[in-house]
Amino acid sequence: MRGQSLKKQTLVTAGSAMGVRAVGFFLRLWVSRALGAEAVGIMELSSNVHMLALTPLCAGLPGAVSRLCARAEEKEGARIFYAARQMAVRSALLLTALFLLLCPLIAQLLGDERTLPSLYAFSPCMLLIGVSCVYNGYCHGRGNAWPPAWGETGEQIARALFTLFFLSFASRLALPYRAALPAFATVLGEGAGLVIVCCLCGKSPSFRGDERLPAIKKRILRLSLPLMLSRLSHTALRTLCSTLIPLRLMAAGLPKGEALGRMGMLNGMVNPLLFLPGMLTGALATVGGPAAARCKSRKKENRLIFRLLSMALGTGMLSAGGLYFFAPLLAKSLYRLPEVSSLLRAMCPLAVLLPVQQVASGLMTGLGLQKKALIASLLGAGITLLCTYLWTADPLLHIYGAGYGNLAGHGLSLFCSLVFLFCREKEGSL
Repeated sequence: MRGQSLKKQTLVTAGSAMGVRAVGFFLRLWVSRALGAEAVGIMELSSNVHMLALTPLCAGLPGAVSRLCARAEEKEGARIFYAARQMAVRSALLLTALFLLLCPLIAQLLGDERTLPSLYAFSPCMLLIGVSCVYNGYCHGRGNAWPPAWGETGEQIARALFTLFFLSFASRLALPYRAALPAFATVLGEGAGLVIVCCLCGKSPSFRGDERLPAIKKRILRLSLPLMLSRLSHTALRTLCSTLIPLRLMAAGLPKGEALGRMGMLNGMVNPLLFLPGMLTGALATVGGPAAARCKSRKKENRLIFRLLSMALGTGMLSAGGLYFFAPLLAKSLYRLPEVSSLLRAMCPLAVLLPVQQVASGLMTGLGLQKKALIASLLGAGITLLCTYLWTADPLLHIYGAGYGNLAGHGLSLFCSLVFLFCREKEGSL
């Protein structure tokens, strides 16, 4: 499965990501128009729970498998894949059973029991996505980006087709079941994507009863836990900031409606534009980690680090320049809110920080520095929360305080990541 260059892997992964996001964007528009605002609101409530429930399965396992397989011979890589797939299946079944038991309670906590059908409909995805993540990590670790790319593309196309089919008779269903149709289509799409990946990868050898499996599973767990905790910290940070920002804006004297509107400008209008470079730098991070793990010398590692970070920095600077220059046009044409322009311009440095941080995190995973990556993530999250709390309530800053808090947190996290990367000691065996 080896043989693809870093450039080719990046192009394949980035191309797939752009295609998937384009289909998802238009699908989201279609679903919003077909279901109506109330059904979409129910769907959004349940989707936040879906993402949180998937974090233990898809946050750390693919990165750990990717790193270990990148450094292993072919047969040992197949053994690692077999052990990781066992872990994914068992964990997913356990989490699915727990999730199904908690669905009624979760619906009550969300404040709308109409989310219950959506929660139930999504539950089979946990097993499908858990196994898919292991396949993706294995393929990227072996230097073959095609199966994950085809799988994700096939999954999104199948999901779109099933969604459009289900929406054709959505009007006959009650509101809670209409809102659950996209979740059910997602399950079928994930199943189609997994079938594609399995067919492209072929049948893997069985290592049932192999005495090395318990030790391999411990290595996978040791690598994946810090990655999972880092992702959970980001999820928790988004949730806390979404709760904190309106409260602090109201403390600064804004009425509740205006406070929510200001938060919507930052989170729903400005941030999605700042995250656009992630389509390319996410691909760099995905293929860069395994490439760093395969390096045989410190000199090659440093050369790769400088190369990928320079590409991320260039991408971020071009994006930030474009967003700053076209901010008035984007604010007027996309959102019809001219005041978004000044906020977007103030947040443009984040378009530089995010891509570099994304690639640095991928490289740290590949080099076995996942614990230090967790430290950098937690420090950044702490500063973001502290600055958001203090600055958002300042009457002179308002929502800009929340934006500057985000900049401060990501800046600190990136600084720590670069220090850990370039001042790293010789790693131990994992």
